[in-house]
Amino acid sequence: MTIAEMHDLADLLIDKADAPWFNATEKDRFINLASMEMAKNRYREFEFNEKRRKDLLSLVRVEEIASSANVNLEIIPDFLFVLSLAADFNDTSCNRVLSQISVRPMQLDDYRRAQHDPFNQPTDDEPFYIERNTGGSRQLEVKSTTTPTRLYLDYLKRPAEVSLSGNIDSDFPEHMHEEIVNLAVRKMFATLSDGEHYQLQLNEIQSQE
Repeated sequence: MTIAEMHDLADLLIDKADAPWFNATEKDRFINLASMEMAKNRYREFEFNEKRRKDLLSLVRVEEIASSANVNLEIIPDFLFVLSLAADFNDTSCNRVLSQISVRPMQLDDYRRAQHDPFNQPTDDEPFYIERNTGGSRQLEVKSTTTPTRLYLDYLKRPAEVSLSGNIDSDFPEHMHEEIVNLAVRKMFATLSDGEHYQLQLNEIQSQE
């Protein structure tokens, strides 16, 4: 759907419920809130099955970063969540090159324990990464024996902010648009303390799964 068609569908659902009118700016706002909520919810189930993979496929991006163990995630275009990370290493002490080694996430408390455990410390063969927030910016730090020569970051981008006046359409896959509009309308009903229509709209969303 185009953003105009999403607005039309929202109007249809709201009119059927005989609810108050929402202007175009308000509908944009609720559709954007619904889009972000949908992205976060689907991220938790990403690649759980084929539908979940396709739900977010248009938001998946790849970024290659040369020679770095620390990545400022704030400069990655529209970065939202890490999906996977791999790294190349050039270990000159052992005269070997490792290509696209999977880098697994590690919790901060586990990292603290690993620092004092020689059997669980990160290596080039078994690297891991942690995320921190330093000075208001999100940082990804790769822990390994040597500094990676290249990183391969698969990530989920933020959904585009739709706008009727700016003619900006949703960048979710087409099959997700009706679900997003239904979720947006549910949010509109919630602001009206309209429990009956909120529940009806919730039932409609669940029936689409």
